[in-house]
Amino acid sequence: MKKGSASNVYIRKDNSIPEWLRFIVAFATNWKRINCVCLPARIYRAIHCGPDMQFTQLCFYGRYRQLTRRKIQKASLASLLSTMSAPITTNQSPLVTENAEKIQEGRAVIISPEHNKVFYNKVQVLNRDLSISIISDFARERARERILLDRKKNQEDSVQIDLHVDTSEIDEYLNATADHSGLKILEALAASGLRSIRYFQQIPGIRSILVNDLDSAAVESIKRNIEFNNVPSDRVVASQADASDLLYSHRKESDQFDVIDLDPYGSAAMLLDGAVQAISNGGLLCVTCTDMPVLSGKNPETCFSRYSSIPGKAHYVHENAIRIVLQAIERCAIKYQRHIVPVTSCSIDFYVRVFVRVFKSPFQVKKSVTKLSHVFQCVGCETFHLQPVGVATGNTFHAARGPVFGTECGQCGSKFRVTGPIWSDPLHDRDAISRIRDQVANSVGAYPTKDRLFGLLTTISEEVIEAPLHYTISGLARTLHCTNPRLDQFQFAIRSQGYQVSQFHKAPDAIKTTAPPQTIWDIMRCWVMKHPINKKWENQDTPGNRILATKSNLELDFNTRRPSKLQKEKVMRFPKNPQPYWGPKARAKGNRTKAPDFDLESMQEQKKHKVELS
Repeated sequence: MKKGSASNVYIRKDNSIPEWLRFIVAFATNWKRINCVCLPARIYRAIHCGPDMQFTQLCFYGRYRQLTRRKIQKASLASLLSTMSAPITTNQSPLVTENAEKIQEGRAVIISPEHNKVFYNKVQVLNRDLSISIISDFARERARERILLDRKKNQEDSVQIDLHVDTSEIDEYLNATADHSGLKILEALAASGLRSIRYFQQIPGIRSILVNDLDSAAVESIKRNIEFNNVPSDRVVASQADASDLLYSHRKESDQFDVIDLDPYGSAAMLLDGAVQAISNGGLLCVTCTDMPVLSGKNPETCFSRYSSIPGKAHYVHENAIRIVLQAIERCAIKYQRHIVPVTSCSIDFYVRVFVRVFKSPFQVKKSVTKLSHVFQCVGCETFHLQPVGVATGNTFHAARGPVFGTECGQCGSKFRVTGPIWSDPLHDRDAISRIRDQVANSVGAYPTKDRLFGLLTTISEEVIEAPLHYTISGLARTLHCTNPRLDQFQFAIRSQGYQVSQFHKAPDAIKTTAPPQTIWDIMRCWVMKHPINKKWENQDTPGNRILATKSNLELDFNTRRPSKLQKEKVMRFPKNPQPYWGPKARAKGNRTKAPDFDLESMQEQKKHKVELS
C-alpha cells in the first residue's frame, strides 16, 4: 500500500488475516458499536455486515496508519478481540426529534438539535449565496475552457477555432462529464454542512464534495443533514479531520481539489499554505477571514504574524484588509511556482471574502513583485502613495527605487507612515462579475438574499479596479474642517478632469479614483472657496490650513449632476442591517476532538503568558 493512497481492504472474519488488520477491524467495530466517532472519517469507514454475510469492508488510508496504531496500543487487546464476535447494537435516534429545529436556506434544510451545539449564523446567508453564484460561473467557465481545448485538439493548425460556445453546449458538457471529470470540492471547516448541501443542489457539474470538520458533533450533524436532504452520500462525503492535515495530504496532483472553501471562525492564515498546494491548476480558492480588528490595525504585530503585513489605521481599512489577505495568499502561492488571479474580493458585514483562481506559471510568479506594494500614508491628511515592492524592465525584475514622492507629504508637509505590503493589482475580474450579475438577475428562487447580492455585484461592477485604495468625502472634509460635498458633485468634478471615479462596495462615501492626490485636493480647494471653513479653524496651524494655503487653478461647477448608467438602476447597494446585533456569533461549542500533532499545551501556555502580561 502506497503512503497517502486510499484502498479498499476486504477482510474475512477468521484467523487467516494479518494480526494488525484484525486489531483495526476490531477497533473500528468497537467504536461503531458504542456509537462514538473519535477518529477522522478519512481513517476508515467500517460497515458491519449481518450474521449471514462473510465480509466486513474497511476503507483504510495509509497516511493514518501510524496514528491508528498509536490509538490501538492504548486500547485493551482483550476487549478489542472480543468485539470480533460480539453483536453490534445501535441506538440511532430519528433524523428529526420532537424538539429539533428545521432551518431552510434555498432548497436545503438542516436540522438543528435542541442542544444546538453546531454553528449556524444567518448573517452568512449572503456569503453562501455569493459563493454559489461565483462557483457556478467558475464551473461554466472551466467547461468552456475545456470545450475550446477539445476543439483545438480536433482541428488542424491552419483552421481558425470558433471561440463562441453556446450556453446549451456548456450545460450539456457539464451534465455529461460530471461523474468522471466534474468539480471536486472541499469544504474544510463545514460545521453543519449546509454550505456543501447547497453547493451540490445548485452548482452544475459537481463530481464530489468532501465535507470536513474536526468537531465530532459537527460531523454527526453533517451526516444527518446529508441524509435528510436526500443527497447521495457517495458524492457528498462527511469527513472528520484536522483541516491543515487534510489539505497537506492532498498535495499530489491526482488528489487535488478544483474548489477549496475556507470559512473559519477567525483567521484563515494558517490554512493558506496547505490550500495553495491542494488546489488544482486553475482551481478556485474561496477564503473568508473574520478577524477584522486585526486586519484593520488594532494589533499590527498580530496582523504581521498572521499575514506578513502591517495594516494601517486609515479611511480605507476595509479595502486594505482585503488586499492584505490577497497578498498573503499570493506569497504562499509563489513559493510553489503558483500565482493568483482574483475573481472578486469583498468586504461584507464583519468579514472579508475573496475568490481567487490559482495557476501554475513560473514566469507569472516573477511578476509577483510588481503586484505587491507598500503604502505611504500621510499622518496629517488623507493623502497616500503606493510604492511597488519591485519593478519590471521588459522581462527583467529588480527592486524598486524611492520613494519617488519625497519624505514629506506634498500637500500638508506631514510625515508618512509606512504600511503593507498589500496586493495592489485589481480586486475583481470585470468580465466574471458581469456574467455573475446577469446570472443572479435571471435566477428565480435560487438566492435567499437575491436583492442584496445583486446590489453588491452591481456596486462591484462599477468600481474602478485600476485604482488601489480610496479616499472618503467625509475624511477629506474633516481634514479641511468644511462641509461635505455631495457624492455626485464630487464624482462629476473628477470626471470633468478626465479621470475615472467610483464608490467602494463597503463605503458609500468612498472616492475610488485614478486621479492623483493633487487633483483631489484641488477640487476640495475649489469647494472651500464656495463653502468656507469654520472660522475657529482659520488661523490655526493644521494640515487643512497648510493644504488651503496653496490656491487651486481649477474652475468647477458643483451644481451639475450626471449619474452613470448603472447608478440610475434602483438596486440595494448599501442596505442597513436587517436586525440588531447583526454580526458574528460566539464560537460553536461541540465535541471538538484533539487533532493529530495538535500542541494544546503550547496554546494553553501562550494564553497563560498573555494573561500574565496583561
